[in-house]
Amino acid sequence: MRARAIAVVSLCIATGGIVFSGCGNDSNDGNDSASTTTTQQSDGGALEIRMADYSFAPKDATATAGQVKITAPNDGKVVHELVLLKTNSDPGSFEVSGGEVDEKALEESGTEIPGEIADVPPGKSKSVTVDLTPGKYAMICNVPGHYERGMYGTLTAK
Repeated sequence: MRARAIAVVSLCIATGGIVFSGCGNDSNDGNDSASTTTTQQSDGGALEIRMADYSFAPKDATATAGQVKITAPNDGKVVHELVLLKTNSDPGSFEVSGGEVDEKALEESGTEIPGEIADVPPGKSKSVTVDLTPGKYAMICNVPGHYERGMYGTLTAK
């Protein structure tokens, strides 16, 4: 397993750091926490955010402003989603009611929701193309209970 991990890290370094998904810990300790590594969007306006059970990888992503196709493969064992919120707020600071962040209340208070990839089954992947304006975004999984378990991160559009 150590040789495989070294090969994966070498591959990540060789790709110039375009996408770091899959370059994390390969242990089976039950903890699927996301990488905190920032990834730069690849050419062509595409960005991959991998979902695991209660984490995003990368947890903190960077993209070029404009039209971006975000693909979200679900590597977990349960359904997940990725909701983008344009906000300067800490992504872990949203109020929760009934296990969910109230997206409607956020929109009514002026928070823009430029896109969502809803209900991605385990082992599947979905995409959405969004128009990102420069600034900070929160990424959250708003499946009941997932946000409270730490399934959130950031996306910065430059």
